[in-house]
Amino acid sequence: MSFTATPDIAAFVQSLPKTETHLHIEGALPWDLLVDAFPGRYTRPPESWHDDYRFRDFTEFMDHYVHYCAEFYVSPQRYHDAARIVFARCYEQNVRYVETSFHLPVAAAIGCPGTEIVEAIRTAAPAGMEVRVFTGMCHNDYDGPSRPWIDAAPEWEGLSGLDLHGPEDLPVEPWTARIWEKARAAGKRNKAHAGEFLPAGFVERILDELQVTRIQHGNGAAEDPALVARLARDGVTLDMCPISNLKLRARGLQTMAAHPIRRLLDAGVRVTVSSDDPFVFGNRLSEEYYALHRDLGFSRAELLQVVRNGWRVAEIPESERSLRLGQLGRIAQAHGLPWQP
Repeated sequence: MSFTATPDIAAFVQSLPKTETHLHIEGALPWDLLVDAFPGRYTRPPESWHDDYRFRDFTEFMDHYVHYCAEFYVSPQRYHDAARIVFARCYEQNVRYVETSFHLPVAAAIGCPGTEIVEAIRTAAPAGMEVRVFTGMCHNDYDGPSRPWIDAAPEWEGLSGLDLHGPEDLPVEPWTARIWEKARAAGKRNKAHAGEFLPAGFVERILDELQVTRIQHGNGAAEDPALVARLARDGVTLDMCPISNLKLRARGLQTMAAHPIRRLLDAGVRVTVSSDDPFVFGNRLSEEYYALHRDLGFSRAELLQVVRNGWRVAEIPESERSLRLGQLGRIAQAHGLPWQP
Protein backbone atom coordinates (compact mmCIF):
# COMPACT_ATOMS: atom_id res chain seq x y z
CA MET A 1 0.00 0.00 0.00
CA SER A 2 1.02 3.63 -0.45
CA PHE A 3 0.25 4.49 3.17
CA THR A 4 3.73 5.12 4.50
CA ALA A 5 5.12 7.17 7.34
CA THR A 6 8.19 9.14 8.19
CA PRO A 7 10.70 7.17 10.26
CA ASP A 8 9.73 8.94 13.47
CA ILE A 9 5.99 8.24 13.04
CA ALA A 10 6.69 4.65 12.01
CA ALA A 11 8.78 4.18 15.15
CA PHE A 12 6.08 5.80 17.28
CA VAL A 13 3.36 3.52 15.89
CA GLN A 14 5.61 0.48 16.35
CA SER A 15 6.21 1.42 20.00
CA LEU A 16 2.50 1.31 20.82
CA PRO A 17 1.14 -1.98 22.18
CA LYS A 18 -1.87 -2.24 19.88
CA THR A 19 -5.09 -4.18 19.46
CA GLU A 20 -6.61 -5.59 16.27
CA THR A 21 -10.36 -5.82 16.86
CA HIS A 22 -11.79 -6.38 13.38
CA LEU A 23 -9.95 -9.18 11.60
CA HIS A 24 -11.54 -11.92 9.48
CA ILE A 25 -9.29 -14.96 9.64
CA GLU A 26 -10.32 -16.21 6.19
CA GLY A 27 -9.64 -12.78 4.73
CA ALA A 28 -6.22 -12.74 6.41
CA LEU A 29 -4.98 -15.93 4.71
CA PRO A 30 -1.18 -15.70 4.35
CA TRP A 31 -0.21 -15.63 0.68
CA ASP A 32 2.74 -17.96 1.14
CA LEU A 33 0.56 -20.55 2.83
CA LEU A 34 -1.90 -20.46 -0.08
CA VAL A 35 0.92 -20.88 -2.59
CA ASP A 36 2.29 -23.87 -0.68
CA ALA A 37 -1.14 -25.48 -0.41
CA PHE A 38 -1.78 -25.36 -4.17
CA PRO A 39 1.58 -25.73 -5.95
CA GLY A 40 1.67 -24.04 -9.34
CA ARG A 41 -1.81 -22.54 -9.13
CA TYR A 42 -0.96 -19.08 -7.80
CA THR A 43 2.01 -17.25 -9.28
CA ARG A 44 1.37 -13.67 -8.19
CA PRO A 45 -0.66 -11.91 -5.49
CA PRO A 46 -4.15 -10.54 -6.19
CA GLU A 47 -4.51 -7.36 -8.25
CA SER A 48 -6.38 -5.90 -5.28
CA TRP A 49 -3.04 -5.42 -3.53
CA HIS A 50 -2.21 -2.58 -5.92
CA ASP A 51 -2.41 0.88 -4.39
CA ASP A 52 -4.96 2.20 -6.84
CA TYR A 53 -7.21 -0.85 -6.99
CA ARG A 54 -10.88 -0.22 -6.27
CA PHE A 55 -13.55 -2.91 -6.11
CA ARG A 56 -16.65 -2.39 -8.24
CA ASP A 57 -18.88 -3.53 -5.39
CA PHE A 58 -19.14 -5.97 -2.49
CA THR A 59 -19.95 -8.82 -4.86
CA GLU A 60 -16.55 -8.48 -6.54
CA PHE A 61 -14.94 -8.51 -3.11
CA MET A 62 -16.75 -11.76 -2.26
CA ASP A 63 -15.65 -13.21 -5.61
CA HIS A 64 -12.05 -12.60 -4.54
CA TYR A 65 -12.67 -14.48 -1.31
CA VAL A 66 -14.26 -17.44 -3.09
CA HIS A 67 -11.54 -17.56 -5.74
CA TYR A 68 -8.59 -17.45 -3.36
CA CYS A 69 -9.64 -18.46 0.15
CA ALA A 70 -12.63 -20.80 0.11
CA GLU A 71 -10.74 -23.91 -0.97
CA PHE A 72 -8.04 -23.45 1.64
CA TYR A 73 -10.17 -23.52 4.79
CA VAL A 74 -11.25 -27.17 4.79
CA SER A 75 -10.18 -28.28 8.28
CA PRO A 76 -9.46 -26.98 11.78
CA GLN A 77 -5.77 -27.66 11.12
CA ARG A 78 -5.82 -25.26 8.16
CA TYR A 79 -7.34 -22.60 10.42
CA HIS A 80 -4.61 -23.21 12.97
CA ASP A 81 -1.83 -23.02 10.40
CA ALA A 82 -3.14 -19.76 8.96
CA ALA A 83 -3.85 -18.18 12.34
CA ARG A 84 -0.37 -19.00 13.60
CA ILE A 85 1.20 -16.95 10.78
CA VAL A 86 -1.40 -14.17 10.95
CA PHE A 87 -0.90 -13.72 14.69
CA ALA A 88 2.88 -13.84 14.37
CA ARG A 89 2.76 -11.03 11.83
CA CYS A 90 0.48 -9.04 14.11
CA TYR A 91 2.92 -9.62 16.95
CA GLU A 92 5.76 -8.23 14.83
CA GLN A 93 3.78 -4.98 14.64
CA ASN A 94 3.49 -4.90 18.45
CA VAL A 95 -0.11 -6.10 18.45
CA ARG A 96 -0.81 -7.78 21.76
CA TYR A 97 -4.55 -8.39 21.57
CA VAL A 98 -6.59 -9.70 18.62
CA GLU A 99 -10.29 -10.24 18.07
CA THR A 100 -10.77 -12.39 15.00
CA SER A 101 -13.78 -14.09 13.46
CA PHE A 102 -14.38 -17.10 11.28
CA HIS A 103 -17.31 -17.69 8.95
CA LEU A 104 -19.67 -20.13 10.70
CA PRO A 105 -20.97 -21.81 7.51
CA VAL A 106 -17.44 -23.09 6.91
CA ALA A 107 -17.75 -25.23 10.04
CA ALA A 108 -21.05 -26.53 8.71
CA ALA A 109 -19.50 -27.30 5.33
CA ILE A 110 -16.56 -29.11 6.94
CA GLY A 111 -18.97 -30.95 9.20
CA CYS A 112 -16.92 -30.41 12.35
CA PRO A 113 -18.04 -28.94 15.68
CA GLY A 114 -17.53 -25.20 15.71
CA THR A 115 -15.59 -25.52 18.95
CA GLU A 116 -12.83 -27.32 17.05
CA ILE A 117 -12.28 -24.28 14.84
CA VAL A 118 -12.44 -21.97 17.87
CA GLU A 119 -9.71 -23.95 19.61
CA ALA A 120 -7.64 -24.27 16.44
CA ILE A 121 -7.53 -20.47 16.19
CA ARG A 122 -7.10 -19.77 19.90
CA THR A 123 -4.19 -22.15 20.29
CA ALA A 124 -2.32 -20.46 17.43
CA ALA A 125 -1.67 -17.34 19.51
CA PRO A 126 1.99 -16.70 20.39
CA ALA A 127 3.07 -16.19 23.97
CA GLY A 128 2.33 -12.63 25.04
CA MET A 129 -0.75 -12.19 22.83
CA GLU A 130 -4.39 -12.51 23.87
CA VAL A 131 -6.78 -13.78 21.18
CA ARG A 132 -10.57 -13.77 21.27
CA VAL A 133 -12.53 -15.71 18.64
CA PHE A 134 -15.92 -14.72 17.24
CA THR A 135 -17.99 -16.50 14.63
CA GLY A 136 -19.74 -14.60 11.87
CA MET A 137 -22.72 -15.35 9.68
CA CYS A 138 -24.65 -13.67 6.88
CA HIS A 139 -28.20 -12.38 7.18
CA ASN A 140 -29.63 -15.38 5.30
CA ASP A 141 -27.46 -18.22 6.64
CA TYR A 142 -30.13 -19.60 8.97
CA ASP A 143 -32.30 -20.87 6.13
CA GLY A 144 -29.86 -23.57 5.09
CA PRO A 145 -27.42 -26.23 6.30
CA SER A 146 -25.85 -23.87 8.84
CA ARG A 147 -28.95 -23.75 11.04
CA PRO A 148 -27.85 -26.41 13.57
CA TRP A 149 -24.47 -24.72 13.97
CA ILE A 150 -26.09 -21.30 14.42
CA ASP A 151 -28.46 -22.70 17.05
CA ALA A 152 -25.54 -24.26 18.92
CA ALA A 153 -23.04 -21.39 18.60
CA PRO A 154 -24.24 -19.37 21.62
CA GLU A 155 -23.16 -22.27 23.84
CA TRP A 156 -19.77 -22.96 22.24
CA GLU A 157 -17.06 -23.06 24.85
CA GLY A 158 -14.23 -20.64 24.15
CA LEU A 159 -16.26 -18.51 21.74
CA SER A 160 -16.30 -14.82 22.62
CA GLY A 161 -19.39 -13.89 20.62
CA LEU A 162 -21.27 -13.62 17.36
CA ASP A 163 -20.83 -11.26 14.42
CA LEU A 164 -23.34 -10.47 11.68
CA HIS A 165 -21.56 -9.85 8.39
CA GLY A 166 -21.92 -10.23 4.64
CA PRO A 167 -24.07 -8.17 2.25
CA GLU A 168 -25.93 -5.53 4.25
CA ASP A 169 -28.78 -5.21 1.78
CA LEU A 170 -30.14 -8.67 2.62
CA PRO A 171 -33.10 -8.58 5.03
CA VAL A 172 -32.31 -8.90 8.74
CA GLU A 173 -34.46 -11.93 9.55
CA PRO A 174 -36.24 -12.51 12.90
CA TRP A 175 -33.94 -15.38 13.92
CA THR A 176 -31.04 -12.99 14.25
CA ALA A 177 -32.29 -11.10 17.32
CA ARG A 178 -33.27 -14.40 18.96
CA ILE A 179 -29.83 -15.97 18.46
CA TRP A 180 -28.05 -12.76 19.54
CA GLU A 181 -30.15 -12.69 22.71
CA LYS A 182 -29.36 -16.35 23.39
CA ALA A 183 -25.64 -15.64 23.04
CA ARG A 184 -25.89 -12.55 25.24
CA ALA A 185 -27.62 -14.62 27.94
CA ALA A 186 -24.73 -17.08 27.73
CA GLY A 187 -22.25 -14.29 28.46
CA LYS A 188 -21.07 -13.68 24.91
CA ARG A 189 -20.07 -10.22 23.66
CA ASN A 190 -21.69 -9.85 20.27
CA LYS A 191 -20.95 -7.59 17.32
CA ALA A 192 -22.52 -6.75 13.97
CA HIS A 193 -21.41 -5.22 10.68
CA ALA A 194 -23.50 -2.17 9.85
CA GLY A 195 -23.09 1.09 7.99
CA GLU A 196 -20.28 -0.06 5.73
CA PHE A 197 -22.56 0.39 2.71
CA LEU A 198 -25.96 1.31 4.15
CA PRO A 199 -26.82 4.63 5.82
CA ALA A 200 -27.26 5.59 9.45
CA GLY A 201 -30.75 4.16 9.71
CA PHE A 202 -29.39 0.64 9.30
CA VAL A 203 -26.83 1.19 12.05
CA GLU A 204 -29.59 2.40 14.33
CA ARG A 205 -31.75 -0.59 13.50
CA ILE A 206 -28.94 -3.02 14.30
CA LEU A 207 -28.29 -1.28 17.62
CA ASP A 208 -31.96 -1.53 18.54
CA GLU A 209 -32.67 -5.07 17.34
CA LEU A 210 -29.45 -6.86 18.26
CA GLN A 211 -28.54 -4.80 21.35
CA VAL A 212 -24.86 -4.66 20.45
CA THR A 213 -22.33 -2.09 21.61
CA ARG A 214 -19.72 -3.04 18.99
CA ILE A 215 -20.36 -2.08 15.37
CA GLN A 216 -17.98 -3.25 12.68
CA HIS A 217 -17.30 -0.31 10.32
CA GLY A 218 -20.26 2.01 11.01
CA ASN A 219 -19.27 4.62 8.39
CA GLY A 220 -22.87 5.50 7.61
CA ALA A 221 -23.51 6.58 11.20
CA ALA A 222 -21.53 9.77 10.59
CA GLU A 223 -24.31 11.02 8.31
CA ASP A 224 -26.81 11.44 11.20
CA PRO A 225 -25.82 13.87 13.99
CA ALA A 226 -28.43 12.39 16.33
CA LEU A 227 -27.04 8.90 15.89
CA VAL A 228 -23.48 10.16 16.35
CA ALA A 229 -24.54 11.74 19.63
CA ARG A 230 -26.16 8.45 20.67
CA LEU A 231 -23.01 6.47 19.90
CA ALA A 232 -20.91 8.85 21.96
CA ARG A 233 -23.40 8.94 24.84
CA ASP A 234 -23.88 5.17 25.02
CA GLY A 235 -20.22 4.25 24.58
CA VAL A 236 -20.77 2.27 21.38
CA THR A 237 -17.50 1.31 19.71
CA LEU A 238 -16.98 1.42 15.95
CA ASP A 239 -14.25 -0.98 14.85
CA MET A 240 -13.29 0.77 11.63
CA CYS A 241 -11.06 -0.28 8.72
CA PRO A 242 -10.09 2.77 6.64
CA ILE A 243 -7.99 1.07 3.93
CA SER A 244 -10.65 -1.59 3.40
CA ASN A 245 -13.30 1.11 3.17
CA LEU A 246 -11.32 3.04 0.56
CA LYS A 247 -10.68 0.03 -1.66
CA LEU A 248 -14.33 -1.01 -1.39
CA ARG A 249 -15.51 2.59 -1.86
CA ALA A 250 -17.75 2.16 1.16
CA ARG A 251 -20.48 4.80 1.25
CA GLY A 252 -18.94 6.29 -1.89
CA LEU A 253 -15.57 6.95 -0.27
CA GLN A 254 -13.14 8.31 -2.88
CA THR A 255 -10.15 9.48 -0.84
CA MET A 256 -8.74 8.56 2.53
CA ALA A 257 -8.95 12.20 3.58
CA ALA A 258 -12.75 11.96 3.32
CA HIS A 259 -13.05 8.99 5.67
CA PRO A 260 -15.60 9.71 8.45
CA ILE A 261 -13.38 8.41 11.26
CA ARG A 262 -12.03 11.93 11.82
CA ARG A 263 -15.51 13.40 12.29
CA LEU A 264 -16.56 10.54 14.54
CA LEU A 265 -13.51 10.83 16.78
CA ASP A 266 -13.98 14.59 17.05
CA ALA A 267 -17.61 14.01 18.07
CA GLY A 268 -16.55 11.78 20.95
CA VAL A 269 -17.35 8.40 19.41
CA ARG A 270 -15.08 5.55 20.49
CA VAL A 271 -13.34 4.32 17.34
CA THR A 272 -10.68 1.69 16.75
CA VAL A 273 -8.81 0.75 13.58
CA SER A 274 -8.09 -2.70 12.17
CA SER A 275 -7.04 -4.31 8.89
CA ASP A 276 -10.28 -6.26 8.17
CA ASP A 277 -9.15 -8.63 5.36
CA PRO A 278 -5.43 -8.08 4.77
CA PHE A 279 -5.17 -10.92 2.24
CA VAL A 280 -7.69 -9.15 0.00
CA PHE A 281 -6.49 -5.58 0.51
CA GLY A 282 -2.75 -6.16 0.87
CA ASN A 283 -2.61 -4.00 4.01
CA ARG A 284 -1.06 -4.16 7.46
CA LEU A 285 -2.40 -2.69 10.68
CA SER A 286 0.51 -0.25 10.94
CA GLU A 287 -0.51 1.25 7.60
CA GLU A 288 -3.95 2.05 9.00
CA TYR A 289 -2.27 4.28 11.56
CA TYR A 290 -0.02 5.82 8.91
CA ALA A 291 -3.15 6.72 6.91
CA LEU A 292 -4.78 8.31 9.94
CA HIS A 293 -1.71 10.47 10.51
CA ARG A 294 -0.85 11.37 6.93
CA ASP A 295 -4.24 11.68 5.26
CA LEU A 296 -6.57 12.55 8.14
CA GLY A 297 -4.27 14.68 10.27
CA PHE A 298 -4.35 12.51 13.39
CA SER A 299 -1.79 13.77 15.89
CA ARG A 300 0.34 11.44 17.96
CA ALA A 301 -2.01 12.05 20.88
CA GLU A 302 -4.97 11.03 18.71
CA LEU A 303 -3.19 7.89 17.51
CA LEU A 304 -2.66 7.07 21.16
CA GLN A 305 -6.35 7.65 21.79
CA VAL A 306 -7.32 5.17 19.07
CA VAL A 307 -4.98 2.56 20.56
CA ARG A 308 -6.36 3.27 24.02
CA ASN A 309 -9.89 2.72 22.72
CA GLY A 310 -8.94 -0.78 21.65
CA TRP A 311 -7.68 -1.66 25.11
CA ARG A 312 -10.73 -0.13 26.76
CA VAL A 313 -13.06 -2.56 24.96
CA ALA A 314 -10.75 -5.59 25.00
CA GLU A 315 -12.10 -8.71 26.66
CA ILE A 316 -9.38 -8.96 29.30
CA PRO A 317 -9.10 -8.80 33.11
CA GLU A 318 -9.01 -5.31 34.56
CA SER A 319 -5.48 -5.91 35.81
CA GLU A 320 -4.32 -6.53 32.23
CA ARG A 321 -6.20 -3.46 30.99
CA SER A 322 -4.54 -1.30 33.64
CA LEU A 323 -1.15 -2.68 32.66
CA ARG A 324 -1.62 -1.84 28.98
CA LEU A 325 -3.08 1.59 29.66
CA GLY A 326 -0.14 2.24 31.97
CA GLN A 327 2.27 1.39 29.16
CA LEU A 328 0.49 3.83 26.88
CA GLY A 329 0.56 6.48 29.58
CA ARG A 330 4.32 6.16 29.92
CA ILE A 331 4.71 6.49 26.15
CA ALA A 332 2.56 9.63 26.24
CA GLN A 333 4.68 11.07 29.04
CA ALA A 334 7.90 10.31 27.18
CA HIS A 335 6.62 12.24 24.16
CA GLY A 336 5.07 15.07 26.14
CA LEU A 337 1.56 14.14 25.05
CA PRO A 338 -1.70 14.63 26.97
CA TRP A 339 -3.02 11.40 28.42
CA GLN A 340 -6.18 10.22 30.11
CA PRO A 341 -6.59 6.46 30.70
